[in-house]
Amino acid sequence: MRTKLIALGLLLAGAVTASGQAQRQPTLDDLLNEIRALRAELRQTTRATAQMQLLTVRLQLQEQRLAVLSNQRNDIGARLAVETRIRGDAERQLQGFEQSKSSNESLGIPRAELDAAEKATKALYAQHRDAERQLQAQESDLSSQIAAEQNRWQDFNSRLDELERSLK
Repeated sequence: MRTKLIALGLLLAGAVTASGQAQRQPTLDDLLNEIRALRAELRQTTRATAQMQLLTVRLQLQEQRLAVLSNQRNDIGARLAVETRIRGDAERQLQGFEQSKSSNESLGIPRAELDAAEKATKALYAQHRDAERQLQAQESDLSSQIAAEQNRWQDFNSRLDELERSLK
């Protein structure tokens, strides 16, 4: 009887061991599901990498656009300063002509020459005033474009940050 009990115990232990090994070994379905999950994860990572590369290129293009627009605005600003200075000089000359006329100081210059010089100075003043206005409008337009491009840059940067967070 004792032998029968020992044999029965060994038989039960063997069955439990065999059962445990069968449970530990993955089935073909488990392996297939694991491969599918890996493929899905690989597709997601590949898609995210492509999106990140595309957004990075777009971000670089935005930076280049901003740099070009900023350089253009700086050039316009320099030209505007020159036009403003020239217009101011012409305005001061016109004021000098007005003072000369009101005090009748011709300083030995014939009146016809004085009038011709005043007319030329008025034309110069008008030309530089108009150029100054155009440059101010261009500068304002460039400032608006820069603001819009900065907003686009911030949008791309935010999307890149979101994508980076999703990969962690």
